[in-house]
Amino acid sequence: MQLSLFQKWASYLYPVKVATAAGLTTPVLILYRFRGRWQLSAATAVYSDGPAYRPLTAAFGYLGARLAGCTEVLVLGAGLGSAAAILHQRKIAPRCITLVDIDPQVIRWGKETLDTSPGTRYEWVCSDVQDFAVQQGVCYELLIVDVFQDRIVPAFVTGPAFLQRCRQMLRPATGILVLNYIINNEQGWDTALQHIRTVFIVEHVIKIGINRILILKSNA
Repeated sequence: MQLSLFQKWASYLYPVKVATAAGLTTPVLILYRFRGRWQLSAATAVYSDGPAYRPLTAAFGYLGARLAGCTEVLVLGAGLGSAAAILHQRKIAPRCITLVDIDPQVIRWGKETLDTSPGTRYEWVCSDVQDFAVQQGVCYELLIVDVFQDRIVPAFVTGPAFLQRCRQMLRPATGILVLNYIINNEQGWDTALQHIRTVFIVEHVIKIGINRILILKSNA
């Protein structure tokens, strides 16, 4: 992604809008450059913020050294690849990071903007995450679910079928699921948490504003 000299300079003072495009699940996607990071936004939410994306910096900070053993990583709701950028910043190089997003424009921008690590293979997949989960046969040490439309988490994310499939994709005993949930009302959060607890052990919940980042382990 090419920037003019003015854009590069100005981006260290304020977010510079680099491109806009129609989104598949949201009317408009906006790509910004800010302080050396690529940001992806919709109308009311930030989808990616490079290695400064707070839900995942908080989750990975909590997991700490446990991340070093992750060789296969799956990100459902890839954005621009903030999960990969944070791992790279922490000098963690999984063998493969698979990044899945439903929006082809997001995939295109992600491929153009993500700084890659030479020790890691990056697989970008344009797919509905529900379809991908049903078809997938690989087990992962780390699975990240970061799926939302503006500030709404689709109901399927905390539905029994999708949660069960996520559990099946985790490596037995050692696999970790990081799920980013956005609260719109307390009743919805309570219901979502009940559904999650039928399939996973909730090890930890990180609160950042309306976000709840859950660290989950299989209860099987």
